This record gives sequence, C-alpha cells and structure tokens, in this order.
Amino acid sequence: MKIYTVKVSNNGDKEWLLNGKLNRIDGPAYEGADGSKFWCLDGKLHRVDGPAVDWADGSKEWWLDGKLHRTNGPAVEYADGTKEWYLDDTKLTHSQWKQAVKPKPSCVGKMVEVDGVKYRLVAA
Repeated sequence: MKIYTVKVSNNGDKEWLLNGKLNRIDGPAYEGADGSKFWCLDGKLHRVDGPAVDWADGSKEWWLDGKLHRTNGPAVEYADGTKEWYLDDTKLTHSQWKQAVKPKPSCVGKMVEVDGVKYRLVAA
C-alpha cells in the first residue's frame, strides 16, 4: 500500500507527495491557491490525457516524463494565444513540428519484385 502525504500551506497551496516527491495518479499533484494545477509522477511533470500544467491565467503545458512534448498540437499554449511546439523537450518551429509528426507513407498494398517474383506487401 502506498501512503501519500498531503501538505496544505498557509496560503492554501496543496501538494500530494510520495517518498518526498510530487506524485499523484488520480489528479494534479499540486493545486495552487491561485488555481494553477500540476500533474506529476515521481517528481516529474507528466500527464498523458491532457496538459500537465494548467496555469491560473489559462496557459497550458503538455509534459511527458519531465519533458515538454506533444504530438497532436502545441506543447505550450499561452493565455494570449501564443503557441510553442516541442517534441522530447526540443523546441521546434511549427513547420518543423508538422514535418516531424507527419504520418509516414505506408507500403501496404505495394508490389515489390524479388528475383523475378512479384509480391504484394501486407500489414504484419
């Protein structure tokens, strides 16, 4: 059984800790009195089903295993509408990001010839 420590500061900030590190699997590991929320696992910002950081001003950040990362949109969305794209903690321009996440063409259904014999490629 895991035993969490929940700390509530004088200003109302809440932290969920496991072994002294921010950690929570069923919600944010940090809830600021200002409304900011951080999702963490083992002390690292991490969330797979949404932004790992929701700032009180409406800005959002997507993190996986402590790295800014998002494959289906910008990893940082500021409240003023500014956006930044990251993959594995590497900042990219929007066009670099689009190229990196662009689906690779499939070879399924294509014909190849080996030693004079034609084969149709199929999915494994």
